Amino acid sequence: MKKQTSTRVFSGTFSIIAISPDHRLMGVAVASGSTFVGDRVPHAKPGVGVIVTQAYTRIAYGIKGIELLEKGLTPTETLDRLLEEDNERDLRQVAIMDFEGRKAVFTGANIPEYTAEIIAENYVVIGNLLSRKEVVNCIAKAFESSTDNLACRMTTALKAGSESGGDKRGENSAALIVVSNEKVEVNIKVNAHANPIGEIIHKLKA
Repeated sequence: MKKQTSTRVFSGTFSIIAISPDHRLMGVAVASGSTFVGDRVPHAKPGVGVIVTQAYTRIAYGIKGIELLEKGLTPTETLDRLLEEDNERDLRQVAIMDFEGRKAVFTGANIPEYTAEIIAENYVVIGNLLSRKEVVNCIAKAFESSTDNLACRMTTALKAGSESGGDKRGENSAALIVVSNEKVEVNIKVNAHANPIGEIIHKLKA
């Protein structure tokens, strides 16, 4: 029963996962009207991949998903396995990417609107409980337009998402994780903050 309760934690969230063109770095950046989003939604492991599990978040998608990627399953195979084991799959929104740049995305049918997703060559943007569907387009455009390093590109993208409407409730927490093949390069979580994305940008510059 305790495990079932954890699957009902709602994280109205917009996220981007991305890989650098040379495949040396991967990252996940998220922002949410919920608090402590960084403790539930983003998952990353050096040399393995990144995962975001949001909407009615099931943390096991991140924990077990990373384990399956590490065993050699592709993102698609990993996502299929996780969905097979979840009788509440229509409440989930998930994106997975590995260091080969392979991707898998799922948006369940019973997630609060607005939901949206964009799958591109080097990144994926997903969101739910958005103020409008166009939020994900603004995130994608900002990411593509930036020529900075991966961490800054991703936070610039989050900022654009927020400024275009973001979460219907506004944003109260955010997180950024960037990993290489060898180690965690960046790990910033900002909780219960009036401007969590701005605080991440400030911490990156510090």
